[in-house]
Amino acid sequence: MLNFPVPYPEELIYSTIARAGIRQGITSPKELLDEIFQSRGIIATIDLPNHLSAVSRLLPKKYSAEEIIYNHTLFPIYAPFVPEERRKRCLEWMRKKSQGAVHLALGVTASRIKVPRYIRYCPRCILAQNNEHGEYYWIRGWQVPGIESCSKHGYLINTQLLRSNAERHRFIAAAPEYCPQVPQNQCASTSTWISIQVQQLLERSIRPSASYEQWTTYYKDLAFQYGFNRGNGHIRHHAVKEKVLRAWPIDWLAKYNLTPTESDDNETDWLRSIFRKHRKCFSYLQHIVVNQAIVGESWCIDNVLDQVQQYLVKKRLPSFQKTQSIKLDLAPDQENWQRLLSFHSPTKARKISPALYGRLYRSHLPWLLEVNACHADDRSGFALRRKVDWNARDQEYLQVLRQVTASLDGSADGPRRSKAYFHKLAGLSTTFQKNLNRMPLSEAFLDDHVESVEGYQIRRLRNSFQELQQQFDTPPLWRLLRKAKLSKERLTEASKHYLNILDL
Repeated sequence: MLNFPVPYPEELIYSTIARAGIRQGITSPKELLDEIFQSRGIIATIDLPNHLSAVSRLLPKKYSAEEIIYNHTLFPIYAPFVPEERRKRCLEWMRKKSQGAVHLALGVTASRIKVPRYIRYCPRCILAQNNEHGEYYWIRGWQVPGIESCSKHGYLINTQLLRSNAERHRFIAAAPEYCPQVPQNQCASTSTWISIQVQQLLERSIRPSASYEQWTTYYKDLAFQYGFNRGNGHIRHHAVKEKVLRAWPIDWLAKYNLTPTESDDNETDWLRSIFRKHRKCFSYLQHIVVNQAIVGESWCIDNVLDQVQQYLVKKRLPSFQKTQSIKLDLAPDQENWQRLLSFHSPTKARKISPALYGRLYRSHLPWLLEVNACHADDRSGFALRRKVDWNARDQEYLQVLRQVTASLDGSADGPRRSKAYFHKLAGLSTTFQKNLNRMPLSEAFLDDHVESVEGYQIRRLRNSFQELQQQFDTPPLWRLLRKAKLSKERLTEASKHYLNILDL
């Protein structure tokens, strides 16, 4: 394809492709896909597109697929917060074909921070683009969830273009009819905080991402450094919550679903989870909220990412290397214990000879823990588990879950669609439940489709209302609640709001 435009700085590659269609005079979306991708099945994705290797071939050599991903998509705001293996996998999907897997793996689909509904723009920036280049284009910073304003001029303006456009294959270029000149309000300080940190993420060079273990260590150190600890291992979560609520407006936190829970002992609160052992990814907005509240305006997310990378990761040695590190000059009790372990697990050996275990515990505790760990690893089949292709298993389980969801979509009845309910319907083994953190696609799919208590109550109310409408024009509230097997005391706020809509 001749005369393919070179992306402007910070321009979305989506916008570049749209401008290519205008330069070529192509009005048909499918014809543009044929020209660029040689395929008509490409979805026009704004934030995390794929098939970028095909676009890279149309540009100068310095525009590799990886360079396009990091400089002309929203991938850099998600990449530092997922494990390195997943980051590499997502890069490969964006180069080629992903079928929506990138959004699932990066947590966009199931995230509590929802993407803006409309494409956004800054009127004064658009005007400057036209004066300098003679055309408009979409800047990627405008489309980041959580950013509400341009760093130079004021609040961003919504166009009438839905991001989830019904014409899924059409690339829409920025134009005067979509981006009229309207007045802008001055932005709030919270918006400025977010814009500064997100811009650093977008400009950050290509680097490996940190592990869950490194993020766990960082937040533990952060709490200890600023006095949010109690003793050596406990975090004062209530004090952290108060700090966050003082730093961030409650309406802003509610807007992005980041309000800490009111109960101090709620184990599902995201603010508590981020200071505990990390078993899942947290979004850039959650990291910004916590660090801005605790450290203050002097902090920098680029420095935080560098600091997290410096934490050492403990590496598990194979069993044979651990065995070699055990001393050869053993006492008689140590030899007897090793002889027992050659036939039994450490737990069973302890039951067989408790006196021997007691003597070793008092006299040779470090050696005892080390040799028990070696045999525990061997008996648990650790070497076999390393050979499992979790990526393939993830794809297999994802297909099963999709089939279950498709069967449920046709029915409005049934119990609450919790994770346990999905496990039961899909006939998934305990292996799936215990290793869900190894299968990011299935985990994200479940998080996105699990029904909340509020949603379950509303579904029951809706079904009962439809049944009662056959007998009453306006069913009495008490009869509706009895039909739905609910009481006023058990209703959630969302359910009460639904009843208000029904005018009952």
